[in-house]
Amino acid sequence: MTGSGTAAGAGPAPEPRRAALAAFGWAVVFTAMHVYWFAGGRFGLGDAPDVVPEATSTGDRIQGAVIVGMFAVGIVLPLALTRPWGRRIPRWAALFCLWTGAALVAVRGGAGLLDTALRSTGLASHGLTGLTYEQITGDAHPSAYTIWSGVCVDAYFVLGGVLYGLTALRLGRRARPGRPVTAD
Repeated sequence: MTGSGTAAGAGPAPEPRRAALAAFGWAVVFTAMHVYWFAGGRFGLGDAPDVVPEATSTGDRIQGAVIVGMFAVGIVLPLALTRPWGRRIPRWAALFCLWTGAALVAVRGGAGLLDTALRSTGLASHGLTGLTYEQITGDAHPSAYTIWSGVCVDAYFVLGGVLYGLTALRLGRRARPGRPVTAD
């Protein structure tokens, strides 16, 4: 292990690089879809009337700003791990961000999938959240298109969690004694 404690070091290592590039690709698509939805796009949201809440309070706007910052880190960090300029990122910071991102998106997606499964099977008419379909989508009986759109979005969150976790795992392995610290 090098004494630099940075996220990247010498020489290419295909597995960590592939994991980081996959996480980067996931983040680009994820961000593009959110920009599209913010601009009024509806594809992937189903046909329910109220699936994108409006930011009406200062708290909503602050939350939105924090999320935009997380989107930026989520895109830049995996790319940085494959580039020479990414060597300046401390390894601990890269791992912290990767594991935090992995946990957030995996839990968000997994909870959404479980919530829908509980409602759809009738095991819990208000799912995990305690909310009805009408409270979530604005429609008491959402179409299959709306339900499956939600399932696909939730599954995409889980995929992101897996990719960020895999990137963190591979970066952490490269950081162990006897191995260069790199995601290249």
